[in-house]
Amino acid sequence: MNAKHLASTLIVLTLALGGSSDLAAQTSTGANAVPGEPPRLFGLVTGADVELGGRRIGGTLNSSKFTEYRDLATGMYTDAFSLGLMNPEHTSALSFSGAHVGQRDQHFAAQLARRGVYKVEVEWDQLPHNYTNTARTVFSGSGTGQLEMPSLVRNRIRTILTTDLDTAATGVQFDTSAIAGLVLGTARGIDVVSRREKGKASVSYSPNENLDVNLSYSNEKRSGTKPLGGNFGFNVVELIEPTDYRTQEAGAGVEYTAKRWNLQLNYSASIFDNNIDALVWDNPFNEIDAVGTSSRGRLGLYPNNTANNLSLAGAASLPYATRLMATLARGWRRQDDSFIPYTINAALDTVANYPTLPAASLDGKVGTTLVNLSVTNRFFRSVWLTARYRTFDYDNQTRSLIFPAYVGYDGNVTRVRRSNPAIAHKKANASLDATVRLVPDVSLKVGYESENWDRENRDAEKTEESIYRASLDYVPRSWLLVRTSYSVGAKKTPHYDAEELVHVLFPDGEPPRTLGQIPQLRKFDLATRDRNKANVLAQVTPFEALTLSGSFGLVNDDFKESQYGLLSNKANNLSLDAAYNPTYDLALFANYTKETFKYAMKSRQRVPETATAAVNDTVNNDWRSNMKDGANTFGLGLSWAAVPEKVDLSADFSLSSAKGTSATKALGDPTIKGFLVTSAEDYPDTKSKLTQLRTSIGYRLTPHFTPRVEYRFEDYNETYFNQDVMEPYMAPVDPTTAGAVFLGARQPGYSAHIVSLVWSYTF
Repeated sequence: MNAKHLASTLIVLTLALGGSSDLAAQTSTGANAVPGEPPRLFGLVTGADVELGGRRIGGTLNSSKFTEYRDLATGMYTDAFSLGLMNPEHTSALSFSGAHVGQRDQHFAAQLARRGVYKVEVEWDQLPHNYTNTARTVFSGSGTGQLEMPSLVRNRIRTILTTDLDTAATGVQFDTSAIAGLVLGTARGIDVVSRREKGKASVSYSPNENLDVNLSYSNEKRSGTKPLGGNFGFNVVELIEPTDYRTQEAGAGVEYTAKRWNLQLNYSASIFDNNIDALVWDNPFNEIDAVGTSSRGRLGLYPNNTANNLSLAGAASLPYATRLMATLARGWRRQDDSFIPYTINAALDTVANYPTLPAASLDGKVGTTLVNLSVTNRFFRSVWLTARYRTFDYDNQTRSLIFPAYVGYDGNVTRVRRSNPAIAHKKANASLDATVRLVPDVSLKVGYESENWDRENRDAEKTEESIYRASLDYVPRSWLLVRTSYSVGAKKTPHYDAEELVHVLFPDGEPPRTLGQIPQLRKFDLATRDRNKANVLAQVTPFEALTLSGSFGLVNDDFKESQYGLLSNKANNLSLDAAYNPTYDLALFANYTKETFKYAMKSRQRVPETATAAVNDTVNNDWRSNMKDGANTFGLGLSWAAVPEKVDLSADFSLSSAKGTSATKALGDPTIKGFLVTSAEDYPDTKSKLTQLRTSIGYRLTPHFTPRVEYRFEDYNETYFNQDVMEPYMAPVDPTTAGAVFLGARQPGYSAHIVSLVWSYTF
C-alpha cells in the first residue's frame, strides 16, 4: 500500500467511524439504556476499547537493531483492544485484551474472576530477537543441527592449501585471495532470528476468607537460530545454532491466614527440553579425516534438565511488638543427558588404545536448601530493630568421573587422565539494623552484615566479608527530602591456592609442558576486596507545581591483594529530574542521567613450558589495561490538553549515547631478550548513539471516538571495531585469520521516520 492510498484510506475510515460512533454507542446499550450509565450487554455492565491504526515507515532500515525486540507492521494494524463484562453488583467480571495483534510481538490475555472467591487468568506472549540481518554463511542445514558445506568448495580449498604446503620451502604462502573468492562466492545470506512463544494459565481460589489456593502452568517455546562459535584449534568457525527449546513450569500453593499468623506452602517444577542434542559442522579447510585434523566438528548443546522446589513460609506477630518471618525451601535439580563420543573424527577410531567413556551420562544431581529468618521489633515507638539470617546451600551431588584421555579439537588423543570437579558452595548472611528517629525531622539507620562463603573445588575455600552501613533521612519540611547512605565492606580470603584444583582435575598430576595459573592471579569473585559505596538523594518541591529531584551514587572496589587480574572497579551515577505542572492541563518534564564505569586489569603474555620458559614467563611480559565505559541519557517532554476535553498534544525527546575506551600499556623492558609484548596498542573507542522523538495530536471527535496522528523519529548508529569490518572470510583484512570462517554479522545504524494514524474507540 503506497503512502497516498494509505492516507486516503485512513481519512475515509476516520470520517466513517466518527459519524457512526454515537449510533454505535447508543445501540450497544440496548433499548432500555439510561443516559449517563455505563453500557450494558445482556444485562452485564460492559466496557471496551480498541486502537486501530495505519502506519507508514521510511528511512534507512537495513539494521537488525531497528526490530531487535519488536515488530513494526506497515499498513493497517490493530495496536490494542480490551473488552470487559461485569455483573450489576460488580462482584464478577470477565475481560479480554490484546496488543500488537498479528505481529511477532503480540500479546493476549483473558481473565475471569469473582471478587473474593476465584480468579482464572490465561496469557499468551510472543517476543522476537533479531540478532543480525547481515549474516552470510557457507553452511546449509541451519535448522537441523547438521551444517554442511558444498563438497566441491571444500575440495578446491584443500587443493589450494595442499599445493601451497608443497611449496612452503620456497616461501610461497597459500593463496588467501583464491580462498576468499570461494568462501564469499558460496556464502548465502541468512536471517539470525529467534522467537519466544509463551502461554501461561493460573487459577486462584479462596473457599473462605482465611484460605487461598493457587495453581499455575506455563509453556514456553523458543525457535529459530542464533550465533555460536566453533573451532578446530586456532581455526575459528562461526556457526548458526538452531534453537528448538521448550520450557514447562508448573506451580501449586496454599496459604492460610489467621489473625496473628499466616502459613504458606508452595511447590514448583521446571522441565527444559532441547530437541537438538548436538551440532555437527563441516571443516571448511579439510574434507578428509586424519590423525591431527578432522573433516567435521561436533558440539553438545544444552542438555535436558528438570528442577523441583518445595517451600514453607510463615509469619507471626509475637508479644512486645515483634514480628517473625521465616522461609524454608528445598530444591532438586537433575540432568542426565547422554554423553556424546570423544570425537567425530573417524580416523581416531584406528588409534591404538582409543579411550572409552567412563559412563554413559553425567547423572548430574544438585540439591539446594534455603533458610531465611527475619525478626522485627518496635517496642519503642522511635526505634526499629531488624535482625536477619539467610543461608543458601548449593549441594552438588554429581559424581566425579575419571576420563582416561581427551581429544583436542577433534584432532589428537591426549592420554592424560582428567576428572570433572563437583563445584558447590554455601552462602550465609547475617545482619542487624537499627533505625532511630532522633527528632521528628531526622531518622538515622545503622547496620552490620556478615557474608561468608564456603566453597568446594574452587581456588579459595572460604571468603569472609563484613559490611558496615549507615543512612540518614532528613525531612525538615513537606517540600524537602534529603536521604544519604554509606557502606563500607571488607572481604577477606584466608587462603588462596591457584593449584587447589590440580589434584581434582588431574588425578595423576598435571601433564608435562603445562603452564598453570600465575600464582599471584586472583579471580575477582574470590579475591580480597575493599568496597566503599555511597548514595545521596534529594527532592525539592519549592511550590506545588514544580518538583526537582536528583541523586548521586558511587562504588569503589579495590582488590588490594590482587597482583594480576581485576585490580579495581569504580562506578558512579548522576541523575537529575524535573516535573512542572503549571496548570491542570499542561505537564512538562526533563531528566538527565550519567553513568561511568572504570576497570583496571593486569596480565602477562606467557607461553607453555619450553627451554626458554624462564625467559618468557617474566614480569617483562606484563601488561595493564585501563578501561572506561560511559553513558549519558537526556530526555524532555510535554503533555498538553490544548483544547480541554477535545484536543490533546504530547511530545517527548530522548538522546542516549555511550562510549567505551581501553588503554593498554606494556610494563616490561622491550630490550630484554625473550620479551613477547613488544608493543601495546589502545583499542579503538566503541560508540553508540540513539535519538528518539515522538509527537502526537489527538482530537476527540465524539465522546467515544478519538483519532490521533503520531510521528516518531529514531536514529541509531554505533561504532564497534570488532564487527564493523566483518566478512565471512577476513584474511584479506587480517592475514592471521586465514584459517577462519565467520558470519560477517554486523549491526549497522538506522534512521527511521514513522507516521501513524490511530483510532481509539471506547464505550
